[in-house]
Amino acid sequence: MVPTQLTVLSAFAAVVLFAWSPLLAVERLRALFVWPTRTLLANYLVVGAVVVVVQVLSYFVVALLVAGTGSVTGGEAAGIVAGVIAANVLVPGAAAVACLRFLPDRGVWTPDSSAGVGGRVALAVGVGWYAVVASVTFLAFALGIMLVNLPT
Repeated sequence: MVPTQLTVLSAFAAVVLFAWSPLLAVERLRALFVWPTRTLLANYLVVGAVVVVVQVLSYFVVALLVAGTGSVTGGEAAGIVAGVIAANVLVPGAAAVACLRFLPDRGVWTPDSSAGVGGRVALAVGVGWYAVVASVTFLAFALGIMLVNLPT
């Protein structure tokens, strides 16, 4: 059972990271991924994996708060979906606020741009796009899991 669940979580992470990757064309967002290694791809995968793991943990918290440990009814399912969509905005939003607060002080990243889109606007677009991608991916995976587990 665990390998199946890990496969679903890995597929979710891969879809979200792949769908968010075109935003790396924005120089201020690409500049966020200069740490912990010297390679953009490795940094993107490490930081992205951390964000997705925190995101999935927030899904578990939402499910436990809404439905507890029992069976999920229709109203609870709607509450879980609403909570997940809220988490899809709040988790990357908190990460963006942390970037704006801590990274400039450490000299790692600055939101100012000499040309092109500023870092604050780029982060806002990135948070919005992440929320859309993660929500659509979650709903697609949830629907797929529901259909696979229907009684025959």
